[in-house]
Amino acid sequence: MSYRILDLCGLCIDRVDESTESLRLYFTDTAVEKVMDNADQRTLWRQSGNLEVEHPRLDSPLPEVPFVIAQADVQDSLYTQRNMIRIPMEIGGGVTLVLTLEGQEQAVIVAGSGARLHLDGEPRYVRHLD
Repeated sequence: MSYRILDLCGLCIDRVDESTESLRLYFTDTAVEKVMDNADQRTLWRQSGNLEVEHPRLDSPLPEVPFVIAQADVQDSLYTQRNMIRIPMEIGGGVTLVLTLEGQEQAVIVAGSGARLHLDGEPRYVRHLD
């Protein structure tokens, strides 16, 4: 089965929009890995976008932008996606993000009623990986 994965390790957040309704973490040119059926090689692409959490509750404030995610878990009621997000992503019914940021020992925990990944434009091919 063909699928795409957005790599959360090293993801640079360059803008944050926060309200009681949503938290949006914006990124530019992040790594997207594409795996195709019956293909011998995976491919690397670049794409910008944002990760939106609905009705967010943060256990501690996010640092000033830009900041880099060193490691992350995206948890819904059934699964945990560690250090990656499978594309497309739309989670309803509760979500928790556990974000370990570069330069911080304590993870920032963001809980919300749902989450979705928004990607801008078309992905840009970088290279084959294998």
